[in-house]
Amino acid sequence: MQRTLKSNAQVLRWTRAIAFATTTGWALSAMQFRPTAGGYALAVATGVVSLLSPGIAVLVALVALSLPVLAADFLLGAAFLVIGFASVGYLGQDNGRVFLLIMLAFMCASGGPVWAPAIVAGYVFGASEGAVAALLAVLALQAAGLVAGRETIGIVSTGGPLEPLVSFAGDTNLLAFGWIPGAVGAVEPGALLGGFSGIRGVALLAVQPVLWGLGAAVAGLVKRPADSKRRLLFGLVAAVAGVGTLAITSMLALSMFAPNPPDYGSLGAAAGLSLIVALVAIGTWELLFPPTTKPQEGTVQPGSLSAEDADVDELLRLIATAEDQLTAKHTVQATVMITDMKSFSKMTEEEGSVASAKNIQRHRDLLLPVITSHHGKGKSTGGDGLVASFDSPTDAMYAAVAMQQTLDEHNRTHEGERDIVIRVGMADGEVVLDKGGRPFIGNALNLAARVMNLADGGQIYVARSVISISSAANIETHSHGEFELKNIAGPVEVIEVLWKQGLNPVPPLSRGE
Repeated sequence: MQRTLKSNAQVLRWTRAIAFATTTGWALSAMQFRPTAGGYALAVATGVVSLLSPGIAVLVALVALSLPVLAADFLLGAAFLVIGFASVGYLGQDNGRVFLLIMLAFMCASGGPVWAPAIVAGYVFGASEGAVAALLAVLALQAAGLVAGRETIGIVSTGGPLEPLVSFAGDTNLLAFGWIPGAVGAVEPGALLGGFSGIRGVALLAVQPVLWGLGAAVAGLVKRPADSKRRLLFGLVAAVAGVGTLAITSMLALSMFAPNPPDYGSLGAAAGLSLIVALVAIGTWELLFPPTTKPQEGTVQPGSLSAEDADVDELLRLIATAEDQLTAKHTVQATVMITDMKSFSKMTEEEGSVASAKNIQRHRDLLLPVITSHHGKGKSTGGDGLVASFDSPTDAMYAAVAMQQTLDEHNRTHEGERDIVIRVGMADGEVVLDKGGRPFIGNALNLAARVMNLADGGQIYVARSVISISSAANIETHSHGEFELKNIAGPVEVIEVLWKQGLNPVPPLSRGE
């Protein structure tokens, strides 16, 4: 089993912010938001907020988009807000990607590559989730066409009535809110309901979302796993297959259900543009944000704790019956690391055992590969912590820094999840290793645990001896002085590793145990 991550996460984060600002600005401009500068300011604010919380950025965008609709028809605008707020949990999940897909669908429907967003959704989100997102996108397009009295948006059939329900023409200052009393006074529920009586091409409106979902699903099914060497090639094939499916089925549907013969020239142009945009988007996604697979070598797999327990039992028998043999085979000088999660008991109380177990497994999946990549051998403590041994104290230092940086990046890019925060303790000395080369018992392990107990979440504390023999000169450190630690002979100088630029040392939680 492998865990798949995305490369260039920071670039992806800024790309998402630009997409939020661009799509929101385009939509407000299309709705003739007044004042124009106010619309652009709201668009930029949406992008900036998305850097901190994409879910809140979706809310900001929904409120901004509702203002022109409220001014044109207060009842319709209120319905837009209610539906938007009710679905914000779905629209804002996974960094707001469903919301961005719908916004991009509007831009592409107006600009030509109408089917590209559906294909990209299927490829990026996966077959089932992408199909649902593509279906929702075309439903939003159809609803907008109905409200605006348009029979089509690009080549998307929307069946709008002859008379539009809303008109965005006017110079009303939407940010002054003086228009609200007049808009409320002009509410006519009967007119709103009557406007939908002229809907045309109901059969085509019902079929169209299914076709979009089918095209997205085809693209998602063609995509190869993250570890496939032909992933990029199949990504391009997925674009061709998805666009081809949508183009052919759409032509058939228009021939069967449209009141007028379809314009095959426009359909062909839309297919060509959609294919080009989908190829570029998927190619860029694979080249700029390729998936990186972290092998679960060293991670805790189902049933592995039983194997570890059996290993421990074997070592205990060796200690009891063959102390000399144990010393020769398993006792070494090594640098030992031990960690645990901050506020684990509080997390269990607040979120329950199942959610806590998922967080523990997620932190193992993130950190054990880091230990392995730095030539360490680690395992779970059986609870919310990890232990590891390193032949080189330098490798241990770099591993601890990389672990904190990995969690820092994970927490920044997963705003909707509970932060994973750990403290790390390290020491060197004699330790007994299990058959996998991982710490079992020994003075070094005991000392590392005592040093870790002085640290708070997000800190790395090490015994002075680790620093003295490490060659990691480019890592900044700070001495907190000497401590008398429980069951440790003699005072121990404790050093804090400042694992990122600008990090200030924080005094120990106590004077030792």
